[in-house]
Amino acid sequence: MKHKAGRIVTILLVLLVIVGGGAVAAIYQKDSLAHVYFRKLTDKTEKTTPVATTDKTASSTIDETKLKAQLKQLQFVGNVAVIQDGKLVYQQPYGQDPQKNTKTAATEYQIGALQNTLTAAAVMQLVKDGKLDLTTPVSKYYLLDNADASVTVGSLLEMTSGLTLDVLPASELNKDVIAWNLANATVTTTGQYNFQTVNYALLSGIIAQASGVSYQKFIKDTLLQPAGVKHTGFVTSAAVQSKLAPSFTYDKASDSASAVTQDTLFQTMNGQLGSKQLYTTASDMAQLTHYITSSSFVGEKYMHQGAIAKEGTAYTGRLTIDGSRLVSRADFAGYHNALAFTEDGKTGVVLLSNYQKDGSLSDTAKAILKLVQKND
Repeated sequence: MKHKAGRIVTILLVLLVIVGGGAVAAIYQKDSLAHVYFRKLTDKTEKTTPVATTDKTASSTIDETKLKAQLKQLQFVGNVAVIQDGKLVYQQPYGQDPQKNTKTAATEYQIGALQNTLTAAAVMQLVKDGKLDLTTPVSKYYLLDNADASVTVGSLLEMTSGLTLDVLPASELNKDVIAWNLANATVTTTGQYNFQTVNYALLSGIIAQASGVSYQKFIKDTLLQPAGVKHTGFVTSAAVQSKLAPSFTYDKASDSASAVTQDTLFQTMNGQLGSKQLYTTASDMAQLTHYITSSSFVGEKYMHQGAIAKEGTAYTGRLTIDGSRLVSRADFAGYHNALAFTEDGKTGVVLLSNYQKDGSLSDTAKAILKLVQKND
């Protein structure tokens, strides 16, 4: 009886508000008292539409038989995700690694230099906001022996800074890779391409200085949260690493596979970003790529100024124009990753693998993209 009486009182209160000219307020003015009572009465909660979701897939016209034939031809082992017109339409594991580990749509992988796509996008967000300039000498942020004004933020993006590292990092996970890079990096000839991970390690520190927050927080706030991804984070410890798909190398001569040890993984990570190294799922990586290439991010001007490399540009790990596509790839301590998207970022495919015998993931990603576009 008390519950019923309380409900009657609530109804009367709402009626009083409406009679007082608050009908519109009750329904539409979310900050009004009338609206509060209206929600309690109808037991309806406000719903917001997320920027993206990676838990469900939309309907698709993809020819799955042909898609799987492409993966079989490559002997692909890992996870594949496909986006059509901005919507996740396919996400599945495929194949078996040497230990026959169980995989699901939410299986997570390390992405190595594929993270450079996100670092470059973060840099261009700061450029757009006026907090960073590609022509600024790196010496504004870090002192490097023999580095002159030609070693700029932009040269780090292009890997033409002349910075090089010839020292192997430790096999214990380094939480301050920047200090190690600064202590061991040397400057050679500026202006010539040379793939060196020190470039993007320093960019992570420059992002932190320019934004006023840590690199990890800036990536989370600027990219991960707006994109709506749920299974992406940083490999900050061995405990985090143990939850990811383990990686394997393949020896063609003996036709045998070997599990990559934690020491090898951590040493490889330390040569890049250490505990700032990202892990993700195929569907999350697809959604992140879709987000950073969308008009709602920095826009075409800033994407093509630095986040997207021009066709024919030497490999940096960034998104690169390839004909009418955007592509990127990375090989990292037994992990092999590739993606191919339309130039507008609305349709694309991501392949994340923890064991690859032979063949090109990049070529297969392009072939699957072509297949998806045909059925789009």
